[in-house]
Amino acid sequence: MDTFKKTAMWTGIVITGLCGVVLLGGGKVQSGTLLTATAFILALPVKRHRLPLWARIGLICAVFGLVALNISTTELPGSANGMAAACGDEVADTYTPTGIEFVDQVSYIFAGFLAQAAPS
Repeated sequence: MDTFKKTAMWTGIVITGLCGVVLLGGGKVQSGTLLTATAFILALPVKRHRLPLWARIGLICAVFGLVALNISTTELPGSANGMAAACGDEVADTYTPTGIEFVDQVSYIFAGFLAQAAPS
């Protein structure tokens, strides 16, 4: 069981850090920085934490709440009858709306990350 706990903990830390990197590349600098810093703080040895477990869990939930709030402020491009809103916008080429606003905002940020990561 101890191996499972450690594996789950490190998987969560890595996924949190990767989400932070994707948000940084997608243009959400505050959220990306917050998640990346959270991943580094979570990777510190447990023995050094001076806060009780319930306080750490509360802070992590607050961080993810702030990130979700920041993602929800993302403005989606308006529909122009199937045409891209901006000429040469690489994000508009890979972004397809689903109808669920939060999922659309996350996929738009991820499309922005892919556009930044694509070779020129």
